[in-house]
Amino acid sequence: MTRRYDYMDWLRVLSIFVVVGIHIVSKIINNSTTDDWIWHFANVFDAGLRWCVPVFFMLSGALLLTRDKEESVWEFLKKRLAKVVIPLIFWSFIYTLYNIYELGESYTAYEIVVQFLTDDIYYHLWFLYTITGLYLMAPFLKLLVQHMDKKTFQAFLLFWIAFSSFLPFLPKFFDFEMALAAGLFEPYIGYFLLGAYLVLYPVPKKYVRPLGILAVLAYFATLWGTYQLNIGVPADEFDDFFYEHYRPNNVLITLFIFISFQHMAKKIKPNALITRISTATFGIYIIHPLIQTYLNKLFGLNETTLTPLVGVPVMWILIFVISFVIILAMQKLPLMNRLIP
Repeated sequence: MTRRYDYMDWLRVLSIFVVVGIHIVSKIINNSTTDDWIWHFANVFDAGLRWCVPVFFMLSGALLLTRDKEESVWEFLKKRLAKVVIPLIFWSFIYTLYNIYELGESYTAYEIVVQFLTDDIYYHLWFLYTITGLYLMAPFLKLLVQHMDKKTFQAFLLFWIAFSSFLPFLPKFFDFEMALAAGLFEPYIGYFLLGAYLVLYPVPKKYVRPLGILAVLAYFATLWGTYQLNIGVPADEFDDFFYEHYRPNNVLITLFIFISFQHMAKKIKPNALITRISTATFGIYIIHPLIQTYLNKLFGLNETTLTPLVGVPVMWILIFVISFVIILAMQKLPLMNRLIP
């Protein structure tokens, strides 16, 4: 049977709340420069929030790859893919309509199909494509998890960090790229497996404080590195190298967040509201960009309303709450609930 972890519900809710925050402050940082104080204001937030999406992959891996239930490959895929592919098709259609009627785009039927197949419809839908790929691999990754001992698992994660986190520094800062295929060590597969590893082999509590210190240092490295890369860069050419989810700085922060919640597990009690929001995170993720857009278009509310000091927190909470309420209503409707699992 699949166990239910209350701390995972809380962590999932916090992560989706942070996702909404990223998409608010990123509007500022992508439309200003390091000469503007609001750029630095946004960077202070954004540099510390990039752990949220990796946590989603870790939670999925933790739950799927450690399941006791035996399922055939096709049983597993039928159950899991339906929960993501159907919503992906539907919401790709919705966002295509948005692009046509709100942004004035024009597509042939062939171009729509190509956009769907190449993840080029709307910026945040990439997550659905990635999780679909991980679901396709999950039955086979589960076999790896079942047959790897702890040291072998650690070796895998070490290679993943080397290939995904450190090798990208070579073309970025040294102008050459090693001719080695990452293969199974692609970025998000590692997070998927890391979640399973931490459930099977929890990190002792004595390591939480040192990891917290490293996470703080990693945050300041993200803050400083992002600033250095963007000095003199035009507003529409933001360099997000240190924001990438699989950079070593973000791996450290993500590890600290996940492990901290694990060690708070005994103190975290079931909460009906948290559990309810947890079941709506997928829908909140999909719909919140539309809420953000129409709050601005219809009511003039955005991240710079009055001042970012006011606009960011107000919009953050407002978008999150409205998105949750809409998804909650949709989940109660027949058929619609299949589009927002």
